[in-house]
Amino acid sequence: MQRRTTVLTLSLMLIYGLAGLGQSSYQKPPKAVQEVLNAPAPPMVSISPAHDKMLLLGNDRYPSIAEFAEPMLRLAGQRVNPNTNGPHRSGRSGVTITGLTLKNISDGKEQKLTVPANAKLGAIIWAQDGKSFAVTNTTATGIELWVGDVATAKLTRIKDAQINAVYGEPLQWMPDARTLLVQLVDSKRGAPPAAPKVPVGPTIQENFGKATPAATFQDLLKNAHDEALFDYYATSQLALVDTKSGKLSMLGKPAIYGQIDAAPDGQHLLISRLQKPYSYLLTADAFPKEIEVIDRSGKVLHKVASLPLADQVPIEGVPMGPRGVQWRPTEAATLVWTEALDGGDVKKKVAHRDHILMLKAPFNGQPTEVMKTEHRLMRVMFGEKNGLAMITDFDRNR
Repeated sequence: MQRRTTVLTLSLMLIYGLAGLGQSSYQKPPKAVQEVLNAPAPPMVSISPAHDKMLLLGNDRYPSIAEFAEPMLRLAGQRVNPNTNGPHRSGRSGVTITGLTLKNISDGKEQKLTVPANAKLGAIIWAQDGKSFAVTNTTATGIELWVGDVATAKLTRIKDAQINAVYGEPLQWMPDARTLLVQLVDSKRGAPPAAPKVPVGPTIQENFGKATPAATFQDLLKNAHDEALFDYYATSQLALVDTKSGKLSMLGKPAIYGQIDAAPDGQHLLISRLQKPYSYLLTADAFPKEIEVIDRSGKVLHKVASLPLADQVPIEGVPMGPRGVQWRPTEAATLVWTEALDGGDVKKKVAHRDHILMLKAPFNGQPTEVMKTEHRLMRVMFGEKNGLAMITDFDRNR
């Protein structure tokens, strides 16, 4: 009798449970709660480099269900929306910018800018002189490039510029404050690679007999098809954009670019390009890379380093070879970077862990050692005058 009662009870629970599984809309909280949650968000602010203007950034603080429902590819640590060729979540720090208002800092006068319909704007990138700014707008099918003119308080779209924001630095101003250096979707790439119906072979990972402790990451590559998808969506074509005429000039060949940085003279570009083999245990930042200096025609002028897969880095350590490569901002074209003196292993006892090196154009000599640091070098901040720099180093044990 006890057994029959149990079966009957479970059957009734199943029937009543299934009765409530029909399609239903999302429920809303009481009105008082909605009023609090939906109160207008205070605008975020972006200050002009000239310190005479600011942009007030109107925003929607909550992403829509439709945005979360967009397709997502998890590739090498990136979450990619294949419809837009950008990150799965658009906007700045998870907040969607929907409006722009230009405000004078001196007298508080405001001018509201006309933005694209249903705008989903990205971060504001100011030109160095503060007279214009660049911003992206994410649509259902791609990422547009727009340029704002401060004098007229107008936005202009750069036609034929579909930004690739999957990896690297999608856009930045050149030193002339007129030209943009951008990453574009490769117009010749064709259709995305289709998933194979039958695996072409096994997924192989190799261990070469070395103990390699490693952190764990999410959204990694899993197989050859993931690698093909990463190549397809992350490969960019560099281009220079004249923001006055809207003319696009292609630069070099398509590649997966990480760092892209223009020298102060505007004639040299520091780039890094990802190389194979990829890893299924690490994110794209750890993939092999070529670090090079190119000119504005795409010609390689100097190879800074060929860095291998960073799979042998000690826990809390740093990779060997040049890291933190940058231009010295007070000289026309001088490279500055850091290299480890302790094998990248913080547990080793050494007098100096890092040293800073410097090499001037045309890069045909030996690099000059600027200084050594007792602990791990974290940052170099150059002053405007007298060749001064502020160096920050860090001791893990203290």
